[in-house]
Parts: sequence; structure tokens; C-alpha cells
Amino acid sequence: MAVATYTTDLIDITLAESGTFVEMTNWTAGALSTGFEADYFIQGTTCKSSTVKTTQNSIGFDYGSGITIPTDGAVLFWQVLFAPNSLDTFINGGQRCIIGSSQTNYNMWYSGGNDVSPNNPYGGWKNIAIDPINVTADAVEGTPNATLQWFGIASRLPTTFPSKGAPFGLDAIRYGRCDMRVNGGDITNGYANFTAIANMNDANDVTNGYNRWGLFSLQAGAFIWKGLLTLGYTTLVEFVDSNKVIFVDDTRRVGANFNKFEIRQTGSTVSWSNIVVASLSTVSKGRFEMIDNATVTITSCLFKDMSTFKFQSNAIIDGTTFLRCENVLQSGSTITNAFFDNSTATIALTVNNISLVTNSTFNSSGTGYAIEGFSSAGDYNLVGIEFSNYASTNGTTGNEAVHVLASSGIVNLNVSGGGTASFSVHTAGATVNIIAGAVTVRVTVKTTSGVPIVGARVLLLAASGGTLPYYEIVTIVNSSTTATVTHTSHDMTTNDKVQIIGASLEENNGVFSIVKITADSYSYTMGSAPGSSPTGTIKATYVTLSDVTNGSGYLETTRVFLTNQPVFGRVRKSSTQPLYKTGDIVDIVNKDSGLSVTTLLIPDE
Repeated sequence: MAVATYTTDLIDITLAESGTFVEMTNWTAGALSTGFEADYFIQGTTCKSSTVKTTQNSIGFDYGSGITIPTDGAVLFWQVLFAPNSLDTFINGGQRCIIGSSQTNYNMWYSGGNDVSPNNPYGGWKNIAIDPINVTADAVEGTPNATLQWFGIASRLPTTFPSKGAPFGLDAIRYGRCDMRVNGGDITNGYANFTAIANMNDANDVTNGYNRWGLFSLQAGAFIWKGLLTLGYTTLVEFVDSNKVIFVDDTRRVGANFNKFEIRQTGSTVSWSNIVVASLSTVSKGRFEMIDNATVTITSCLFKDMSTFKFQSNAIIDGTTFLRCENVLQSGSTITNAFFDNSTATIALTVNNISLVTNSTFNSSGTGYAIEGFSSAGDYNLVGIEFSNYASTNGTTGNEAVHVLASSGIVNLNVSGGGTASFSVHTAGATVNIIAGAVTVRVTVKTTSGVPIVGARVLLLAASGGTLPYYEIVTIVNSSTTATVTHTSHDMTTNDKVQIIGASLEENNGVFSIVKITADSYSYTMGSAPGSSPTGTIKATYVTLSDVTNGSGYLETTRVFLTNQPVFGRVRKSSTQPLYKTGDIVDIVNKDSGLSVTTLLIPDE
């Protein structure tokens, strides 16, 4: 990695240090000052100022050619009137930003007034974002065409005005996607962080640059942010920060996608702890999107009144609240101890792997689902998930706790770990069973020195003494690749696994996922069609776990166990380096607390 860098895509239209400024047609009540104002600039060393009179005042600038605004971009204006009570109201356009094709033909967008003043309620310098492509102008002079060449500001003073001085000021005007770009950072050179972003944004000296970009500034202990903030723009970023408050700026004249966090580069690392992001804007509330599958950890954060969130599988969201936010897209991320409170979207959380969403709470705003997913039939584990204020009965109102997308088959929702089985479901057609009392069975595999082993194969079977099958004799009839098993009182359900041994046809033997037919029968799919049905003494045993350990060195499942279930099995890693000798497991799954066991393996040299 390298020293963190902070740059932007903004292009200067004018920095109000030189050039010719004029009053725009029909907005000529004031009088431009001679030269440039050196007493109250916000950027660089001067600004352009004007006296003001009642009615209509302006300061305009000819860029000399038209500009092209990037998608979701804007023009940024620094403007001020040090007599805010003289302004007309916002709805009457007390303060305005100008973009046009000539001095006589231009559009105006309202940016402030005596009743509201975005960015600064006390009438000081304000940085205003205007998207002239996607946002309709509030007022028009003449007949401007599509060329964006003239830029400026205007103020409307209906009855009174200051009698002395030139309190009306214009400073830097810039345009672009308004992207603050962050690269680099590491433990040696210092991680990239929010304070460093603000320091670069707010810099205004010969050493650090005459910036004052207006994108990410520190004001009264909190950060004001607008535009696009890209973490890992062209190279990896290591961004680590905690205990910060960020307000999404009140940007009223931009598109919905204008304010957005983006995380790029698969190898990037982003870690936020106790970060608060609260939106002041109702137009562009702030989005969060992982463009690439970076390592992202969000711990004990609060996101308030924001728009959508798109995570990926390398994200861990722990102890975080989404208050009055729109949809959160899981996309394989791990979400635990989260609080989705009064979501403003039709879906609070869209899931693709509900087993990675645990110990979280959903509180309805009165409309919308808590969770949507479950697109195919099968068993799904809801561990420690609570719902409140959703529809009390199953139906199609759109305020059910869970929206099951599967249109056919059986969906079993296994509820465990403090969750409640009393919640409502809207199904697209599948039969949904809510099964309370499920517990988790986990086998963790480590070296003798405590290092997790990834890719170790685990086989854990039911032993005698429980209600699940243990070496019970069955009969099987094959049809193509489908094996139909007659197995009296098998106590298994769809997606459970069974081990078949002793069949005369090898295709029938092995570990298979089943589809329950009745209490006395089920089917499974073989890898190939054996051409006939098997004979012999065929035995079936319930399989609790059969797969390889994940990236954290464990394999787990969740299920309801009616009684304490003895289990036995083995763990091995014999196909890929490093190799380990087989370890044995003999234990009991407790029907109330499940089972968590760690097996230590020694190298097989």
C-alpha cells in the first residue's frame, strides 16, 4: 500500500480570482464592486462581490464555451448574502443559481431564502449543487438553449436591503460528478480516514492547495458531505475510522443518485466503527454500494434516513441500525445484531442467504416486508430474528414480516436462537411451514495450535438413542435417476440428508438430500441412472452434517430436534494440501441448545 491520497474530479469554471463578471439581464438592481473582494472570500484569496437593492440582483460569468455534466453530476456554486433577513422566501427564490446559454437567456434554480438556508441557517457562505440536466429550473429568463456556458448567482430582496457595503458574494464555481476519490493508506503511512478527507477538502493555502471543494467539510464537530465518495478509486484503499458523525447535505436540486458512497477494488479494506451517517436531504438521501467485493466491516454504526445499501459477501455488518432507510441488499454479506427500524422501502432487507443474518430485529413502519427472499423450496434457518408491528396474520397486504418468493414446493422456516415463531408470511405460492425451536449444530475444525482448517470434510450421523433414523432397514425403487425410499416413520423432512448403505447398486449408495413424500417415504436423486432397483439389506441413517468447512473453519446446520439426539462421525482432510489425519466425533445434540464441538486434527505427513 501507500500514503493515502484524496483527489476530486471537479473542473473549475471560475475561482473568482480574475476574469470578467457582469449582471445578468433583468437582474441588475445591484452594482458589482470594482475589482475583487479580499475581505470575505471562502476559496482562494478573493471573491466577486456586489451591492444589493430591492428586487433582483445578480453576478454572472461567461465560461466561454459549453460544458458537459457527467451522469449524476452537478455544478457547485459558492454563494453568500450577509443580510439573510432581507431575502425573499425560498419558494419565491430568495437566493438562486444561474446556468444558461447567454447573458440574456438562462435558467435559475432556487437555493435559499429568509425562511430556509441549506448548508448554513445563519446566512454565511453556502456551497450549492445544481444538476441542470435532470432537475427542472425554477425560473427562466429569455429562451436558453442546451449550451451550458453562463454561470452565476442571484438574490431577490422584496422590501428591504442593507444600505452600506457589498454583502452579496460569489466565489468558486466548479462542475463534475462531484467525486471525492480516496486511494491508498496503510498502518505504516496512516489509514485513510474521514478527517483527512475533510482536511484536504477544506484546505485553502499555497502548501496544501486552494481547494474548498464543498464536498466533505468539518463543521462544528460533524462532517457535511455531498456528491460521490469513492473509497478505492483506482488503487486499493485501507480506510479505517470510528466515532464520527456525517450529515448528508441538504441537496435539493440534484438527482436521487447524487449522494453516494462507493467502495471499489476487491483487495480494499474498509472498517467503520461507531460511525453515524444521517441524511438532511429528502431528494438525494445518500446511497451505499460495494461496487467490488472488498473486505468491509461495519460495527455499531447508525444510518439514518438514507436510501439504499448494496453489500457483497466480504462484508460484515454487526450491531448496526438502519433507521428510516430504504432497501438493504444482503448479497451474501454477514449481518448480525442489526436493527431495521421503520424502513421506508417495500422491503427492509432482501436476502439471498438467510443463515448469515442472525440475532437481528425488524420494526415495521406500518407498510413493507421485513425480509424478502427464499426463492426456491427448501429449509431456511432464522436464528434470533425478531419482528414487531408487522401484519398479525398471513396474507398479501405487503406488510407481512416475511415475503417468500418461491412459487411452488415446501419452504420450511426453522426459527431458533431467541426468535419468535409468531410472525406473518406472504407467499408467492409455496407452502410455508414455520418451525419453532430449531437449534444449531456446528463442528469447528482446527489444528492443534488453534488455527482454523478450511476445506476439511465433516460427516456427522445420527447414533442410536434419538428419534432420527439410525441404520434402519429400507426398500428402494429406482426410476431413471430418482430413488423412492419406503422408510417407516422416518421423521425427516425435505432437504434433510440421509446416508444409504448396503444397496446392490452402487448408484444408490452415498449421502443424499431428500424430498419428503409422506411420513413413510421420501425420494432422492442419484448421479446416474442404474437401470434397475437395488436389492440387499439396505440401511438408512440420518445425516446431520456432510460437507467441507468454510473459510472460518466450521460447518453448521439448524434444525428442530424433538429429543436429545446422539451423533457420531469423523473429520478428515485427505485430498488437498496440507493433509490431516482423521478425527472422530461422538457427542449429543441437545434439543434445546444444539451442539457446538471443536475437533483438533494433526498433520498427516
